[in-house]
Amino acid sequence: MYTHDPAESQFSRRNILVGGVSLATAGAISMVQGCGSESGTIVNTQTGNNGLPGGGNNPGPAPGPVPPAFVQPPVQKSAFGILDTSLTVAFATNVVGPQTINARAYNGILGGPTLRVRPGDTLRVNVINNLPANPDPVPPNINTPHQFNTTNLHTHGLHVSPSGNSDNIFVEIQPQGGSFQYEYQIPANHPPGTMWYHPHKHGSSALQLFSGMAGALIIEGGIDALPEIAAARDLVYLITELNITPANPGLVPNFGPGQAFPQGQRKLLVNGQELPTLQAFSGEVIRLRVINGTVRTTVPFSIVGHTLNIVSLDGLNLPVTRQAASISLPPAGRADIMIRCGAPGNYAVVKGQDNTIGNNDAPQNIGQLTVLNTVVNMALPTNLLPQPHANIAAGQVNQPVRNISFDQTSNDGGQPAGFQNFAVNMIHFNPNVINQTVQLGAVEEWVLTNSSTNGHPFHIHINPFEVIEVNNVALPQTEWHDTFNIPANGSIRIRHRFEDFTGLFVFHCHILTHEDLGMMQTVNVV
Repeated sequence: MYTHDPAESQFSRRNILVGGVSLATAGAISMVQGCGSESGTIVNTQTGNNGLPGGGNNPGPAPGPVPPAFVQPPVQKSAFGILDTSLTVAFATNVVGPQTINARAYNGILGGPTLRVRPGDTLRVNVINNLPANPDPVPPNINTPHQFNTTNLHTHGLHVSPSGNSDNIFVEIQPQGGSFQYEYQIPANHPPGTMWYHPHKHGSSALQLFSGMAGALIIEGGIDALPEIAAARDLVYLITELNITPANPGLVPNFGPGQAFPQGQRKLLVNGQELPTLQAFSGEVIRLRVINGTVRTTVPFSIVGHTLNIVSLDGLNLPVTRQAASISLPPAGRADIMIRCGAPGNYAVVKGQDNTIGNNDAPQNIGQLTVLNTVVNMALPTNLLPQPHANIAAGQVNQPVRNISFDQTSNDGGQPAGFQNFAVNMIHFNPNVINQTVQLGAVEEWVLTNSSTNGHPFHIHINPFEVIEVNNVALPQTEWHDTFNIPANGSIRIRHRFEDFTGLFVFHCHILTHEDLGMMQTVNVV
C-alpha cells in the first residue's frame, strides 16, 4: 500500500516559524503535481499557477512569458512499513515548452513518481510493460542497441539483494502486457538518502532513459531530522535528457535497432519541464535533491550568485556541510544541496561546461531561481551526522588489488561498422560470463584506469565505494560514492566492502550509450 502525501510536495501545508514569520501565513509556494493515467497513450499537459506565494490570487510577474510552475513529481510514500505500487511503461504524449513529445514513459509522465520509504521497509514495485511488440529479434551481437520495448528496473544506490525479484537487472519484462513484481527488503540499517530508479535492460537502457524513464527513490531519516534541514523545503531536482533532431522532433529518441546512437539535440529537463522557475523568499533555505538522470551528460551544477551547501553525495550524508560554488555530477551522480536564497531577483540555474570532454561542451541554463521580496531568516546546517560508512584503511584490505581498465578498443572482435568500441579489460559484456568473483565479506581495493580521451563514470551496484586517489593523487578527504568519473587518460583508486548479499550484479560506465555497447562486467559475490 502507499499513501499519497501532498505535504511532501505542497509547501503551503507546512507551517514553519522562521525569524518570527510563519511561511504558511506569509504566503506559500505552490507546486503542481504531475498527472497521468497508467496505460495506453496519455496526453499530460502540465500547468500551474506560476508558484507564487498565496497561490493563484497573486498578480504574478511583470507582463511577459509566464515561467512554468516548478513541478514536483507525484509522491508515493510507505505506510506501516510497506510501499506497494506499480509503474506502467507505455508511450505517452507530454508537452515540453512549445513542443509535443511522444516517448516511452512511466505512468504517462516525463519522469516517474517519487518513492519515499524508510530503513526496514518493504518496497514492492509491479512493473507493467504496455509497450508494443519489438520490431527486431535479439541480435547475434547483444552489444548493439536492440529490443527497445523490453524493460526492467534498477534501484540505483540501494544496498539490497541483487537476486530473485530484488535488484536483479538480468530480468527482462516483455512488451504487450508483460509484468514483473519486484520486492526490495530494505535493511533496517540502510543509510537514508537520495537514490533513484531507471531501466537497466542491456541494449535498451540508453534509449529508455533518453525518454525520461527515471524517478527519485528517497530513503527517509538520518539528517532529515536535523532542525535546519527539517525546516527547509525538500525538493526533488531530477535532471533528465531528451535526444531529438529537427527531422523528427516529436519522437524521442529517433534511432532504430542496430543503429549507432546519434548525437541529436540535447534537451535537458528538470522534473519533466524545460527551464522551470523555482520561486522562494529572500533568506529562505531550500533543500534540492539534485539527481543527474541523464544518459551521457555530466552536469557541473551551480546557481548564479549562490553558494552550494552540500550535505550529501550519492545518497550518503557528509559529516559536515561542504561549501562550493559548483559541483560536477556525472551521469547518475547525486548531491543534496542546501541553498540560502539571496537578494530578490532572478538567478540562472546552470549546467556548466563539462571539462571531461574538452571544449565541445558549452554551459547552458537549465532553470531559474526567482527570489521574491518577502524576507525570512532561516539557518543553514553546519555539523551533520557521522558518515554512514567507516573509511577503509589500507591495512583492512584483505584481497589482492584488482586492476580494471575502461577501454575504447577491444581484443574480442570489436563492434560492427559504424559503432565505437566500449569495453572493460579489452572485452565486451557477455551475460554468460562472470568476470569478477568476490568473497562475501571481502574488503577490496580496485584501481580503475581509463585509456580514452573522455571520462567514464564508474558505477557498481549494491555496494558503495570509497574514493582514495584520482590520477595517483590522494584526495585530501576521501569520499563515498556509488558513481564516480574515471578521468580521461587517468585513473581512480577505490576501496569497498562486499557485505550482506551474495549473487550476481554488474559494474559499468554510466554513460549508458557506452554501457549498451558493452562497457560492463558481471560480479559474482559468493
